[in-house]
Amino acid sequence: MRKKFFIFALLAAFIFPAYAETVFFMQPVTKSIEKSDAKKIIKNLEATVSAKLDAVSYKDVPKKTLKKFGSCGMKAECWSENAAEENFKYVLLSLIKMNEDEEISIRLVLISIEDEEVIDDETKTYDDTDSVTEKALFSQIKKLSGYNDIKGSKKSKNDKEIDKRTKKMEEDRKKRERELERQREEEARLEKERKKRERMEEERQRREEEAEIALLEKERERRESERKAEKASKKKSLKSNAGKLKKGRELVLEMCAEGKYNDAVKAIVKISEVKCECEEDAKVLALKTQLLNFNKVREQIIRGVEAKNSSLILDNIEAAKALDGSIVEGGTEFSQKVDKYAAVGWLARGREMEKADKYIEANEAFEKCIEIDSEKAECNEWLESKDKLVKKIYDKANVFKYSNPSKAKELLRAILKLVTAENDYYKKAEADLQQLEY
Repeated sequence: MRKKFFIFALLAAFIFPAYAETVFFMQPVTKSIEKSDAKKIIKNLEATVSAKLDAVSYKDVPKKTLKKFGSCGMKAECWSENAAEENFKYVLLSLIKMNEDEEISIRLVLISIEDEEVIDDETKTYDDTDSVTEKALFSQIKKLSGYNDIKGSKKSKNDKEIDKRTKKMEEDRKKRERELERQREEEARLEKERKKRERMEEERQRREEEAEIALLEKERERRESERKAEKASKKKSLKSNAGKLKKGRELVLEMCAEGKYNDAVKAIVKISEVKCECEEDAKVLALKTQLLNFNKVREQIIRGVEAKNSSLILDNIEAAKALDGSIVEGGTEFSQKVDKYAAVGWLARGREMEKADKYIEANEAFEKCIEIDSEKAECNEWLESKDKLVKKIYDKANVFKYSNPSKAKELLRAILKLVTAENDYYKKAEADLQQLEY
């Protein structure tokens, strides 16, 4: 039974080793000593602490943390405040100094973080640099009153290897945590910047929208002002135009009365471009239409007179009269000439019918010519010379009596219409016509 208990105790001791409280070995401070000598002593001191104490070296903590610890010095309350979250309970400070006799003094200070007090402050002087060995340093450390709390336990080579791997894993864990924390901080910073940019962008857009709305409102007011001004100006202009149109229309009528038709047409076309949006617009448009139509038929009549074309004259006379009367009450200057134009038209028609051997129609035309213009000499002369004309017609009928009896009969009938029964050729024509018909 005792044997089993002993074995169990050994196993428990092996599995659950009693480690001492961890001490943080702060970076040594050097003063008045050559760099190479200081480097050698620090190396021995680091090796001694690593081998003999349950320690965490200043090399194992982040630079940011080390910098924070560096501001504490021997102030225990500072260490308690800044190292409370760490895994160690103590802090070991060291000062390496060379005096005027080239002796080396090494001061060791042990601080309890939990109790916020300096446990020990011990200084030892060495003859020279070479005398500061690991053994000598360990001897100095052993004399510290808190040594038993910070000394390391004896471990096998395998334990040390396990501790080394465990320490490496812990360092890796802390490194990952620091990296994660750094990532979180970076993400938080980026998120903060993103939100700031969003706020700035929203503010910029808001300002732009407000500026655009203000600009649109200003533009709307400007357009409204322009519209009102334009409306007022247009109203004033239309009122003025009404007077201009009336005056212009009256002027055109005066031109028509004076026979200045071409000038009147040009004037009414130009006047019609002016608008008053009133009754005068319709009056001007009506006058323009009437005048353009009238001038068109008037020109046809004048062309017919010049060309002795009865159709151009007679076909447009009645239309010209009607338009002339609608333009100016009682007619324009044209109304004084219309009968003479009509007489010329019937004269031309008579000549055309005579030329076509249509003597009855020619006679009617010349009679209408005299009816319209009794002083028309050509028409009077033709009617007065019918005796000579019927002889000419009778001679022509004789020519056609055998070659074209129908034509001969037409000519003979014309004689019967042109002269009375007392005329010698009337009797001849009547006898010849009876002969041709039987």
